[in-house]
Amino acid sequence: MKNIVKEKTLIQNAFEILLKELGPEKTIRVWQVLGIFSKDYLKLRKKLFKSKSLNQIYKEAKSFNI
Repeated sequence: MKNIVKEKTLIQNAFEILLKELGPEKTIRVWQVLGIFSKDYLKLRKKLFKSKSLNQIYKEAKSFNI
């Protein structure tokens, strides 16, 4: 069980780094190449943004000039 938690944390950290370094557009392209969007995005979205407010998401998106 501990390994699963560590792996989820590792993946979450990697996604955060991708978003920070590449921006949302290129990060989504990487996810597509890796087949991550073969799953239901609506479920994935809840996990990715569950700890963030709408205002935080907006500020992060604005920082990427979206």
